[in-house]
This record gives sequence, structure tokens and C-alpha cells, in this order.
Amino acid sequence: MQKEYLLAKPARDAAAKAKMEAEAKVIVADVPVHADNEWNISVVDDNEPKSTPGTSSDALPEGLTHELPIADEVLKPPASGAPDMAINDLEDLRRQLDALNAN
Repeated sequence: MQKEYLLAKPARDAAAKAKMEAEAKVIVADVPVHADNEWNISVVDDNEPKSTPGTSSDALPEGLTHELPIADEVLKPPASGAPDMAINDLEDLRRQLDALNAN
């Protein structure tokens, strides 16, 4: 009896494997690529072309403006007169501090 079982085992294993693969193909085919969900999470293809600058998420509707400066504007170097003004402000602050310490 054990010999018969051992002889028939490879055929049973192959049949079970084929059945599982066939069921897996059917299950994969039935599942939608992207189902709607309550969190509005979406899957996008990495191979799709990047959006154009005009459709950027930073673009605001007409009539609205940014309250805070945009990061790109902050990184721009200041105008040529700005460093001189900062030095003058520093000197003015130093004079004020000296006046307070003199009292």
C-alpha cells in the first residue's frame, strides 16, 4: 500500500500544482488593476511622462496668491544692495547695544 502511494505521489503533486496555477490565473484575471477605495489612493505608472510645469501642483487658481514665499524664490540670491544694508543694520544694532550698556 505504501509503495502504491509513493508511486502515485508525483502524479498527484503535479496535478495539484497544475490546479493551483490554473486557479491563480483565474483569480489574477478577476482582480481589477485598480479598484476605487475610500481613501482615494491611486496607482500610477512610473513610465508615464512627467507633468508639464503649467500643470504643477504649486499652481494656484486665478485670483489666489501664496501667503508665504515659494521655496524657489527663497533660494534666489538677494539683490546686490542687500548685503550693504545688512551691514548697516548690524552697525546700528551694535550702537544701540553700546548705548544700553553705557547706562
